Amino acid sequence: MKNIIFLIPFSPFYDFSKKMPTDIIYKWINNNGNLGYISGKEFGDILLKSLAEYYPDYNCEVWQQDINTDKIYTVQIQERVIHRNFPAKNIKVFKRYKYFEDLYSIEILRWAKRNDDIDTIFMLPITAERLIEKKIISSLKKSQILYYNFLNSERILPSTFKTFNPLKIINQLLIKYNKMKWLKKVKNVLSVNDNPEALEKLKKIRPNINIFLFEFGLDCDFWKPVVDKVEARRVLNIPYDYFVIILSQRLVPEYQIDKFIECLQRVKAKKEFVCYITGQETLGSLGYKNYLNELVIKYNLQEKVHFVGYVNDDVLRNYFIAADLFVTVPYMFAGSYGATKCMAIGTPILHVTMGASYEFLKKHNAGEFVSPYNYEEWAKKLEDIINGKKKVNTVPREDVVNYYSWKRTADDLHYALMNLK
Repeated sequence: MKNIIFLIPFSPFYDFSKKMPTDIIYKWINNNGNLGYISGKEFGDILLKSLAEYYPDYNCEVWQQDINTDKIYTVQIQERVIHRNFPAKNIKVFKRYKYFEDLYSIEILRWAKRNDDIDTIFMLPITAERLIEKKIISSLKKSQILYYNFLNSERILPSTFKTFNPLKIINQLLIKYNKMKWLKKVKNVLSVNDNPEALEKLKKIRPNINIFLFEFGLDCDFWKPVVDKVEARRVLNIPYDYFVIILSQRLVPEYQIDKFIECLQRVKAKKEFVCYITGQETLGSLGYKNYLNELVIKYNLQEKVHFVGYVNDDVLRNYFIAADLFVTVPYMFAGSYGATKCMAIGTPILHVTMGASYEFLKKHNAGEFVSPYNYEEWAKKLEDIINGKKKVNTVPREDVVNYYSWKRTADDLHYALMNLK
């Protein structure tokens, strides 16, 4: 029996509106009166649940640092899959000539040392940027490590940007040196197929590296058009004759929602349109929603842009069914799970030219694509789509179902775990 331990180094994305989601599996109030919960929907949970379902020879645990807990919370989320939240605190870490704030859990390090064993495999982020990750790596003597990458693969690679500031140049060189030094130690990586060119560059830096590709599966029995568009709009109180746009992600700057709002005010549409944005703020982006609301008011888009907040999957599915277009325009990510769900439902998609979902759409001659930084192009394409000048192709549902199966996800992860160097 193999033991798999998946580390999530960041705190859960709690709903800072203080509304309790209805589909969580465990909740608590800590000694400071703060709300905490385990949803069972972190990427580590999703991935290991698929593995345990199809392969009985694994015991799986997800360990997560949590600034909102005062003790270790343990929940069985599925047979042979456990999620643990460990108390963590922000500390100051000195690197590159200045102090940075970092989340750190001494309890996780103690548990890592206690579970170090030849039959244990730790799954850690490929970037290994946080102190807790570095401490775990240096403490392991017997266990193997499979590094995972759910971010844009470009972020793995050493990079530089143009600057004439000598201090910034020195800092860049130092970052590049440390990345090169680190990558030469990495043996095994599990990555979504989001950026083939970046992964090829990684192989050149580390010729002997094992890169295992996989895709997150999808519950296609749930993500399907269970009602028609008319009924979905009736339930959500959306006018049937409007063109409906949906964005669904966390409210963080990287997703460029502010740029999309600015884009909307430049669109000259021949019919009424409305944009719904689901998702919530996270700890690192508190105040961002206020900024977005200010933009909506500034451009007089109060009737066209609506922030829905967190919604459960049943409601989200209705929004996807009701939509004429799903939009995802971040400047750095590995793919959109929302886009994958919309593929299964049959919603047309406007997507940036990066990510695993982009690669899949491109391969199937579906979707419309825009550069992540060409905001004029966004407005033009959106205008053409709304006005009927441009048709957005969708992927045949059977192709989505075949590709995004949980069995395939489990098979890919099992293959990686059995072939570590």
